[in-house]
Amino acid sequence: MQRRTLLKRAALLPLTPLLPFACLDVPRAWASSARAPRLVVLDWGLVETLLAMGFTPAGVSETDSYNASVVTPAVPAGVPDVGLRLAPSLELLQQIAPDLILINSSQESQREMLERIAPVRAFAIYTDAGSPYQRSCEVTLQLGKLCGREAAAQALVERTQHALDTARARLADAHAARPGAPGAVAPLYLIRFFDARHVGVYGARSLFQDVLDALTLRNAWHGATDYWGIGVAGLEQLASSPDAMMLYFNPLPAGVDRQLAGNRLWHALPPVAAGRVAALPPFWGFGMLPSAARFADALADALTGGPTSPGHAMTGSPQHS
Repeated sequence: MQRRTLLKRAALLPLTPLLPFACLDVPRAWASSARAPRLVVLDWGLVETLLAMGFTPAGVSETDSYNASVVTPAVPAGVPDVGLRLAPSLELLQQIAPDLILINSSQESQREMLERIAPVRAFAIYTDAGSPYQRSCEVTLQLGKLCGREAAAQALVERTQHALDTARARLADAHAARPGAPGAVAPLYLIRFFDARHVGVYGARSLFQDVLDALTLRNAWHGATDYWGIGVAGLEQLASSPDAMMLYFNPLPAGVDRQLAGNRLWHALPPVAAGRVAALPPFWGFGMLPSAARFADALADALTGGPTSPGHAMTGSPQHS
């Protein structure tokens, strides 16, 4: 460790009385031992990736919300919840004494605070450059090397590609059998309701867009998106592609299904009026490879009437799952 870095971290010691001095150089300590590193992970995409590789973190942020949004792979019972993703408990982090804390690049503002506990490593998946799927593949291999799961990381990359290939084949077979089936060739709106009048629409730079591209499906949304790949739109903006199909993510905000039932604007939208509406299960919109594979499968189900297709799909009034 360079002398300047050591002095900088030593200066923080009065703020962290529970932190053993030896922990300041833990990356070198675990690298020279046979044990796996103790990782606290504050980004859910990194969490799902590690779990999919068979590696259990020493701590995860907001585990209940993770399990409800990401769904699978679930955080095992007994893994400590270290608090909010943007405001974790420093006291609990000290007690866990991780070798390393993993964050995403948008959490960099926390670095100085977190480095009072342990070294921090940030990974950039969602950026202005887009291509989160490709970045997820690269970061997955980096994580595999970091935690000694290189073979599992490579297998996850290959397994995800196989899931995309399988979903694309399912859609092609369904189109060949039923050329006029909804969703076979129509562009798709992928929306998440904020309230009964406003939605988030996934488009360029989103993981979902990368999956659409891999499945040779078209996105009906061509409006602006942020670097997470999501734009904000009023319902009226979803009328610009009259031949589109509408796919929305559960769960809906409280009361939205009831409000939409009497919303004339909603019912006048061409996809809704034509019954080209289907529900998708809960998804974390900013995930990595496990989310991409699960989304590809759910998308194929929704467009082919597969085994996990929601029972209220193809109706004009969204409902809770």
